[in-house]
Amino acid sequence: MSKETFRILIADDEPLARDSISILLEKVSNCEIVATASNGQDAFEKVLIEEPDIVFMDIQMPHLTGVEVVEKVNASGPPFFVFVTAFEDQAIKAFELNAVDYLLKPFSDDRFYKSLNKAKAHVKTQSNSVKTAHLAESASKNYKEQFTIKSTGKIQFIRTLDILFFSSSGNYTEIHTSQGKHLIRSKISSIEQEVDPKYFTRIHRSAIVRNTEIKELQTYFNGEYIALLHCGKELKVSRSYKSRLDSLID
Repeated sequence: MSKETFRILIADDEPLARDSISILLEKVSNCEIVATASNGQDAFEKVLIEEPDIVFMDIQMPHLTGVEVVEKVNASGPPFFVFVTAFEDQAIKAFELNAVDYLLKPFSDDRFYKSLNKAKAHVKTQSNSVKTAHLAESASKNYKEQFTIKSTGKIQFIRTLDILFFSSSGNYTEIHTSQGKHLIRSKISSIEQEVDPKYFTRIHRSAIVRNTEIKELQTYFNGEYIALLHCGKELKVSRSYKSRLDSLID
């Protein structure tokens, strides 16, 4: 499955530098700038919140340097980092941290796009690897057949086969069935690991839906979809999760 939209964060303490990268990215149809940051601490926090695929990161920034941000994130990707700097002496450190590329200011448009394409290739490779691993895990893993709902005076057992969709509510998740909804103390990211991806698909940061419950997909603002469910509920399909529905559309 190819990566359809690449989520990108730009971190640089110089407004002109952020603007120049933004202008170059706006010419690429499958790139979405999800956030910008003017210092290292802000960049680190936005990486955690926005979950970008690619980060163009200046090295010399206040509060945290670009190198310190990458060390704190401590991920093999995504996000994949491209260092953007006017200093040549940080190149070795950048590649020790598995940076995708090292853009030395000032750079040409052509050099920027070569770096962008290199980062996109890394994201695609990672996406395909995750899909393959996910399918292999699905074949061997025992997923939850029911969820336990504890309340005053009783314990309910909700069969996974009866669940229409899950929706996030902070540290809690709402389980929706044709009989109503139930609240459990579990993050939706944990729920995603407990249900079989052959039957459930995460379509948004805050929603997981049973595949057969989707009645119709309608195009929406900014490349997103609205999923109309058989139960009458409408759920947003975000751009970053839209490609997960490819198997249903094909």
